[in-house]
Amino acid sequence: MPSTDTLISKSSREYHPWINVDTPIIMQPKIILGSFPIWSLTKHEFDINDQSHFVSSRIKKTGEFPFFYGSTVNRFWSWYKTYLDRDIELLNKDSILSSLKANQIGITDAILSCTRKEKSALDKDLSKRLYNHRFFTYPQPGEVKKILCTSKGVMNEMLLHNDFFQQHRQLQLDAAAAYQFQDQFVKNIMGDPQLITKPIFTQIAVENGGIIQCLALPSPGSPYRRLIDFGLDKVEAHKYLDNYLKNAFGWLQT
Repeated sequence: MPSTDTLISKSSREYHPWINVDTPIIMQPKIILGSFPIWSLTKHEFDINDQSHFVSSRIKKTGEFPFFYGSTVNRFWSWYKTYLDRDIELLNKDSILSSLKANQIGITDAILSCTRKEKSALDKDLSKRLYNHRFFTYPQPGEVKKILCTSKGVMNEMLLHNDFFQQHRQLQLDAAAAYQFQDQFVKNIMGDPQLITKPIFTQIAVENGGIIQCLALPSPGSPYRRLIDFGLDKVEAHKYLDNYLKNAFGWLQT
């Protein structure tokens, strides 16, 4: 007889474990936006009476942290501790939540549910996606809402998916402002903006005069892969990544 894990892995659909689809809206002025949890952390469609037991069982086997960006190869919370709040305790959900609250930062993911190719941790293997496009409130005139995306894919392909502007007709891309910010951001860390083919930054104008800004991080799971796509030119990769993260988290805090 197949193991429970094998049966669950063949489930036709997975659901986000920490987003309430009835009340997904985040009120904070700053938001961290990821993609979707890894296989071992999600809720599965397979009909099991005690879903939490099997999630716990999977985590014990893999050593994952049962929270956003909880994969053992995901560096996000280490980056957060280094560049934003040195006082948080890694792998301590209460400590992280306390820090997020103190810094007025909300956290969510771009996908509410999807299917997955086997147990792949790659975003490209997530299909039939139901996007989480109503997770924020519009900033008031003169206000700026900031969204820190955990990859270019999260920003360009998930957040700014075609459906996004269908649901938010009061919003419009401000390409000129986005280009100006991106150009200066990359030059400030000794990068070359001309190497960037897909944006690392976008700015969205709200009809009422508010502004939404989105900045993408190199993937916390493999940050050195294709760092050239974030403007890396002549600077040593480790130093460039350090400067990029320092400036990105600094931008989120201001």
